[in-house]
Amino acid sequence: MAFRPLSIVLLSVIVAAVIYLIVFPDGYKLTEVFVPGSSSCASGNGAGFAKNQLPQAADEPVDLRVLMGIVTVPSAYERRALLRLAYSLQPRPVRAVVDVRFVLCTIDKEEDRILVSLEIIAHGDILVVNCTENMNEGKTYAYFSAVPELFAEAPYDYVGKTDDDTYYRVAALADSLRGKSRRDAYHGFLTPCHWLPEKQYMSGMGYVVSRDVVEWIAATPELRDDHDDWEDVNFGGWLRKGGRYKNVYNEEPRMYDYWDREMDADINCFRHEHRADAVAVHKLKDRLKWARTLHFFNATQGFKPSELYQVDLHNNIYKV
Repeated sequence: MAFRPLSIVLLSVIVAAVIYLIVFPDGYKLTEVFVPGSSSCASGNGAGFAKNQLPQAADEPVDLRVLMGIVTVPSAYERRALLRLAYSLQPRPVRAVVDVRFVLCTIDKEEDRILVSLEIIAHGDILVVNCTENMNEGKTYAYFSAVPELFAEAPYDYVGKTDDDTYYRVAALADSLRGKSRRDAYHGFLTPCHWLPEKQYMSGMGYVVSRDVVEWIAATPELRDDHDDWEDVNFGGWLRKGGRYKNVYNEEPRMYDYWDREMDADINCFRHEHRADAVAVHKLKDRLKWARTLHFFNATQGFKPSELYQVDLHNNIYKV
């Protein structure tokens, strides 16, 4: 009878061990972590931002992979936080992966080195390329030329560049690219719109090229110093001079600058009201424009009433 308490303890330990192995077969490793340089599949919501992402559903084989680099600066912490939120709430593209990454040049300030490192640890969505921070003097080349080596193990079908005041709708982007040529492809909004074709180029709000174009940029080092104009003008010029300006896909009017009736500006070929089929919206320069844009595209549809807060999403919403 003296051994009965010990037997009970041993039995309890064995039962607990069996339950642990059933519930946690891999210990406490419950999530997969994705970092820059790896291929992150789209999560249940939209683009590849969240660190704990889920693989594409087994019944949805991926036939299109896109990388979008958001060109920004290290100090733009609030804008990156807003963009992560905006993209993470988008619906997932069908049969496609659209990975969205922030593109910075070499970081030179102490506070930015520390704080950006924390963002990388938390989110894994930042690329730091070899350049001095700039807009029109080589950052675009540094980004595109780095992509083939960074993602050599899982290359993308298309690679794009966009600004941090542009909101791409990733499912619409994927649909607009599906079925397009995967050689010498140049996709975006042709500007100046309705002008001489030989003078047009894709607006810097956002443009996408096929993998072969990116590989050509990486293999053409003389482009590094070919930047005597705005970066989007230069980029279009590279393609023309290199014989890569062939399969050009203009997304007007589905890519455009933001407009609402409170603005002192007229509607024109590149600035107009929101469209339900939009691919990208540009000139989102302040929080109100972002808020109205995200509301229009139903980013708030998951908002549920609760006793914990009283928020009326429809009160005082000015129609855009």
